[in-house]
Amino acid sequence: MGTEKCPFCGQEIDAEATRCFFCGAKLDEGSVEKRLEQLYIQEDRRLIRGVDNPVVPKVVAVLILIYVVLFHGEPAGERSSAVIGPPGSSTVRLNAKVTFAGAQLIISNNDSFDWESVKLEISSGVFGESFGLSVPKISAGQTYAVEAAEFRRKDGARFDPASTRPQKLWIRCDTPEKENGSYVAGWK
Repeated sequence: MGTEKCPFCGQEIDAEATRCFFCGAKLDEGSVEKRLEQLYIQEDRRLIRGVDNPVVPKVVAVLILIYVVLFHGEPAGERSSAVIGPPGSSTVRLNAKVTFAGAQLIISNNDSFDWESVKLEISSGVFGESFGLSVPKISAGQTYAVEAAEFRRKDGARFDPASTRPQKLWIRCDTPEKENGSYVAGWK
């Protein structure tokens, strides 16, 4: 006489037993087949949920990576982005933070150098329509607040923040090394 494991509780029992001594389960052919079927279904569910499936964590990781690349995880209303010039050019990526709050643009110079001869330009999203403003200097670490209505087109028309929200802001300036500084921010 040998022993085997009970298909219900996993304890070692006599191979000739008709009932499990530990859990009391009936060990006839019909109940054992039903229990095995339950175990197969349970295992299939585990695989579908990804508990033992090595593909699921990889798919989740790829989806997270795609989200991070597409959305950058930046708060709404703020955008930090930079323009890099062509290879060999002397365009410097500016470290800025730009927020559009109501009718006011708040621009922070987060660089360790002053921005000289600053040209600010906002676009309303209408093709070719941009409004500009010149600022002599924005010092390192300084936050510069400006009303959106101060921006003007070449024909003198002012930007109207009551009817239009800016879509993009370009910052161009000279750096202390006389290189071109550049930055672009955008909102939806």
